Amino acid sequence: MAAAASLTLKNNAASNVTFDVYAVREDSVEWVESGATSILGTTRAVLSRKIPTDRSAGVYRTAGKLTRPVVNETTGALDGVNTFTFECLHPAKLSIAEVDETYARGVAFAGSSVVKTAFESGAIPT
Repeated sequence: MAAAASLTLKNNAASNVTFDVYAVREDSVEWVESGATSILGTTRAVLSRKIPTDRSAGVYRTAGKLTRPVVNETTGALDGVNTFTFECLHPAKLSIAEVDETYARGVAFAGSSVVKTAFESGAIPT
């Protein structure tokens, strides 16, 4: 298993944003945006897992959550928090190739223009 390390994600302008490891627990790791100037406005990313008791027949769960607080530049108050979450479930009996195929489709779906529009405005195809 890889050691927890800094994480680099792209922002809306396709620029790199670095996240530093904040906490490592038995079943999760949390990162915070590098160089954040306030606790209130710090973007966080969390990756967690649940391993089934029956590792050969159970269901593995992997989840992620990214929270991005928006602080009012004039008042310093919190205007709101944007949150992006995902959860991946896969039965232990499935092959890595089957899991990889679902992962690839899930990433493509989350990155699609339909999902982006729904996230921005709540509009979905009718």
